[in-house]
Amino acid sequence: MERKNKAFRAAMMIKELYSKTTNIISDNLRESGLTHQQCMVIQLIAHKKEMTITELCKEMSLAKGTVSGIVQRLEKLGYLEKEKREDDKRNTYIKFSKNGLDFANTFKSNMSSSFENIFSNCSEEDMDEMIVDLRKILNKIEGK
Repeated sequence: MERKNKAFRAAMMIKELYSKTTNIISDNLRESGLTHQQCMVIQLIAHKKEMTITELCKEMSLAKGTVSGIVQRLEKLGYLEKEKREDDKRNTYIKFSKNGLDFANTFKSNMSSSFENIFSNCSEEDMDEMIVDLRKILNKIEGK
């Protein structure tokens, strides 16, 4: 198979992996009652602890109005809080409420269980190899 076809095949496999993992995530989302974008905000806040709307927009590649709406809905649900700081009055920081932190931990546990079930027949060695290979792919895509 020529290089161009291999590159296309690799790209299609990445797309298929993304689609299948998105379906797994969607199944967990249905149970939580949240949208994919709402869970993405929760995941980003869980990773960074707090973020501004502008930072969320950049990470999610979405418009400020869209992200603001997502944050407002999560705030109404009691998952997020907004905080102004004395040392940085220009920015509003978004962080978890107690309920939001509990939800994020439960959701992460459910997601981990879902993916653990998928990979249950893989050895530790196979998992380590997959992680190394996926990191190589990400590095290539990012130009590293």
